Amino acid sequence: MNKQNGHIKTKNIIIGASGLIGSALYRNLLENNEIVFGTYSSHCTIPNLVHFDLLCPEYNTLKKLIAPNDNVYIMAANSNPSWISANRSAARNLNFEATVALIEALREKSPRIVFMSSVEVFDGSTGHYYESDKPNPLNFYGTLKYHVEEYLQTTYPESTIVRTGWNVGHDVQSRCVVKLTYETLLKQNAMMATDNYFSISDVMDTANALRLVGKHSKIRKIHICSSEVIRRDQLADLIIKTSVNGRKMKYTKCYFSDISYSEPRGRINNLSNEKSRNTLGILYKNARDIIINKIKYIDLSN
Repeated sequence: MNKQNGHIKTKNIIIGASGLIGSALYRNLLENNEIVFGTYSSHCTIPNLVHFDLLCPEYNTLKKLIAPNDNVYIMAANSNPSWISANRSAARNLNFEATVALIEALREKSPRIVFMSSVEVFDGSTGHYYESDKPNPLNFYGTLKYHVEEYLQTTYPESTIVRTGWNVGHDVQSRCVVKLTYETLLKQNAMMATDNYFSISDVMDTANALRLVGKHSKIRKIHICSSEVIRRDQLADLIIKTSVNGRKMKYTKCYFSDISYSEPRGRINNLSNEKSRNTLGILYKNARDIIINKIKYIDLSN
């Protein structure tokens, strides 16, 4: 039993602590002297994580860690919309059915569930979505996220739904909008939409906000993201201007509707962060600085 000042201290269990946001949250909790356990499913370089696979679960391993009112952050999922579109059955099994089975298995322990959802639950027609706006996902990735949201809202009141947009990590491996745009600019016939908008957040800001969410048990939905809105062609211009490989890059301007995706995508993908700023006191890093820092990592690998 862990106590602090005579009180039992809340534990934090991260399902998927080896991923981009999960690993950042794991580090943030440790740095803030919180009790934290994390899981991984494969290829993990982070020490002290516990193996747990949503598709081949050993629930007893988790149950031994969890006490009532502990925070369980569910971060494990496949977040690549193209893969999900091409593998709908496998994606549904992982991102919805296995996630729901996990929550049901832990119900007897009565933890507080913090579920990482996405801006993709919205259709991207207007942008600046609030927590109270009704979702209308365009693609299967967003649909599966929304299904888990609905399940939690109707069956598990001790839960918090967190939505976020693009997160940028401090490494070259993590998949993000900066890396994807950088790689596209090095290809032939690159196209960049002048009417595609989104937010970019530093993953460490997101991790800090998630830690603070764990201390606000009354929050049921919250958007964690930068308030800055970036246009795709503006991002491309900054990459070309900043990168050592900028001379090798070029693109043609187009409309979002001119770009072919495996499934529909939202054109205006940004969220209102008023609640996270006012409730949690989060100050998000400048988008330009986040982008430039990421370009430095990518340049070193090219």
